[in-house]
Amino acid sequence: MASIPLSESALVSLKKTLRTEYPDIKSSHLTEAIAAALGRKSHAALLADLSKQQNSPCYDLLIDEDFDSRLQEFGYPADPEFSFEWLDKSVSEIISTVPPSALDIEYRTERERAWRNLMVCAINEGLRLKLFTLHPDNYNWAPQEDNHHQRDGRTFDFVLPNGLPARGYVGDAGFGELSIHAAVNPSGDWVKAGNAGFLAGDAFAAGWLERQDGAWLQSATTQFNCRKPLLNSLANIEVRPRGFGDRGRVIM
Repeated sequence: MASIPLSESALVSLKKTLRTEYPDIKSSHLTEAIAAALGRKSHAALLADLSKQQNSPCYDLLIDEDFDSRLQEFGYPADPEFSFEWLDKSVSEIISTVPPSALDIEYRTERERAWRNLMVCAINEGLRLKLFTLHPDNYNWAPQEDNHHQRDGRTFDFVLPNGLPARGYVGDAGFGELSIHAAVNPSGDWVKAGNAGFLAGDAFAAGWLERQDGAWLQSATTQFNCRKPLLNSLANIEVRPRGFGDRGRVIM
């Protein structure tokens, strides 16, 4: 699994590389499989989304299994070993989202899944608001600061898929990383504090978004406080990351 910007030039480059790798697959079938990998039902749906992109296109995940499944629907044999991660040297726009450490991480418990979901929702919203991007040198929320000093953070409000109000925080963690915090049923600006706990709200999660060697959420699942009545609801949110991986070891 890797990530690519939703731009015509990036997708043309991706398809050109895939045509070299898979010369026996029809061009139209590759086009539809790329759309499926990006979570769209058809190439037409992908084109519609491309038309909405502006000067700074959003990144989206390329799901290996969805690409392979769509090709199987066209009658091609399964290729379970395929990974878009292999193409990052051939397609310059591709960003890696799966560090080696991700293979050892699973979100097994309700607490771990709830932490993951809350963090992904907060990062997705920050990306949607264009407070930051997945590039390590981008800090849209504080563009005028001296690059040699860490920037002040920024809070933002949003609504979770289950309807609960939330407040997020993004800060400069250095070396391209971002500190990300999120609180449910928030209280004041306590979400800014990395150890706020229940002072920030009825649930509080904190972690880091890696952007230097790729784009993924560092799995700091112990940085989580949650009132028991909320746990199941947060654990069962269905949310797809907007162009970044959802697991990887904490970088010290």
